[in-house]
Amino acid sequence: MQNLKENLLFYINHFYLVDYMLILLIFFLFICVLLLCFFLRHRPITALIIIAFNIVVCFFLYIYGYRFIDFEVRNRKTNIIQELKIQSSNSLVIDFDISNNAKTNFKICKITAKIYRIGDKNNLILYYKNQFIPYRIKSMEIKDLKKNTTQTQRITFENFIDENHTIKLDSKCF
Repeated sequence: MQNLKENLLFYINHFYLVDYMLILLIFFLFICVLLLCFFLRHRPITALIIIAFNIVVCFFLYIYGYRFIDFEVRNRKTNIIQELKIQSSNSLVIDFDISNNAKTNFKICKITAKIYRIGDKNNLILYYKNQFIPYRIKSMEIKDLKKNTTQTQRITFENFIDENHTIKLDSKCF
């Protein structure tokens, strides 16, 4: 619950005007279709189908709208340079680059490194759990990333013993 609260506050504090406009557009669309369903109260089955369709459309519209805005306005690229396992301290060190390809400077970037276990394909439930739920997560924030620049950063995981793993980087810049 605390993680959800932190993510929500991070987004609220750093969204651009275009992000809020997307949210208002989806909210307005949702309310308009609900008013249409109010006028269809004589046909409850039709109204329920339209409401269900409305929820699905608004959900996908937000997801793809956010991705479009994120790609067009906040274009960036992260790639892992190297991954080092330090035996003496049982640490995993991840060196990565983050590049600002946007037309504006970023005030803050939050980079999250997620480590997934590589599971055995014999147990499908455990395999898919390991593929979708990260084993370890660590985040860091970078301030003032200028446009058309690249910074090299490092994230360290302490007490790391697992040998079979995959690393994915996720970044959110504003």
